[in-house]
Amino acid sequence: MDEPTAALADHEADILHTLVRRLRRQGIGVLYVSHRLAEVFELADRITVLKDGRNVTTTPTAQTTPAQLVRHMVGRDLTGYYPDRAALGHPGPVRLTVRGAGNHKLSDINLRLRAGEVVGVGGLQGSGRSALARALFGVTPFTTGEIELDDTPIRPNSPRAAIRAGIAYVSEDRKGEGIIARQPVLDNALLAGRALGGPWTGRAARATRARKVLDAVDLRSTGIDQEIRYLSGGNQQKVVLARWLALDPRVIIFDEPTRGIDVGAKAAIHDIVRRIAHDGAAVLMISSDLPELLGMSDRIIVMRDGRIVGELPAGAPEADVVATAMGAVTAP
Repeated sequence: MDEPTAALADHEADILHTLVRRLRRQGIGVLYVSHRLAEVFELADRITVLKDGRNVTTTPTAQTTPAQLVRHMVGRDLTGYYPDRAALGHPGPVRLTVRGAGNHKLSDINLRLRAGEVVGVGGLQGSGRSALARALFGVTPFTTGEIELDDTPIRPNSPRAAIRAGIAYVSEDRKGEGIIARQPVLDNALLAGRALGGPWTGRAARATRARKVLDAVDLRSTGIDQEIRYLSGGNQQKVVLARWLALDPRVIIFDEPTRGIDVGAKAAIHDIVRRIAHDGAAVLMISSDLPELLGMSDRIIVMRDGRIVGELPAGAPEADVVATAMGAVTAP
């Protein structure tokens, strides 16, 4: 089973885990590939770590710890997955304002994003989180309400219009919507800029810009002409991020930015997200990974049934996010 829970909600993953245990009791061997350490420790009798195509270690689950596995996976200690919030500084002026916006999936969306701020979006699957991202990027645009970017009214009725306004979007479906699998790294990295024309049309100019932004995200590949399908999930995601870094967006929306990538790549993506915010962009980050949501966000909005039903501060307990998402409490 290769990342079988990557696109599943928690209750669906529990059902799958029950099935895996049943198969094991029936005498069936299971090879279970996952980046989710909690489920690896819950299900596996032995754990093998692969890095760069090599077997780093194989050990009985009872004889290792998550911290030891992380060291094997990344080749170093990760003293903290998330940045020290005290060292991040304070958000700047309001960059994006949404008032009373809605469409067939969303209702009465009121939202403000500040420069230098990471705003997390929590909620259950189907709560409207991805619909919000796609509305802001013009995939399924808002049909009511007002949107302002740096105090200027905008109407992103298409992805092209959103890109021109300075809005970027990293889809949760990396393989289906984020990359063109059989195209090289170069074309994937500069896809958005190429669509806008201008100086991106020349091969030499595009290659120069590609090397600069790909170096900035520490891409591991054989070169910019390598087909992106041969890269790991984490490196594919770095190419997608480089695409937007090349355009210096004012707002960037991440939908499940670390889904299906290993802990080393996840830490690298977190660093890039924070760097983007530090450089002045406003970041909206959707994540089903509660530790990630709480660790990366300056504040968290919670959605349910296509509406924003609450806002929680940085460092809020996981239980408060879940309770607000399920309607057990109403966040202030």
